[in-house]
Amino acid sequence: MLVWDDLNTHLMASTYRYIADREGITVFQLPSYAPDLNPVEGIRSVLRRTTAANPAS
Repeated sequence: MLVWDDLNTHLMASTYRYIADREGITVFQLPSYAPDLNPVEGIRSVLRRTTAANPAS
């Protein structure tokens, strides 16, 4: 089973070929932004708006 989001590197043709070449892989594709499925996205959203988003700066 593979659960993946719409990250642009995941949508490359080579990724689709890799999956197609393997039997028994079931793909569940998530929307690119799904805070209800991934609560961490909500935290990242808050952090992006603060200085904590980039601790190296």
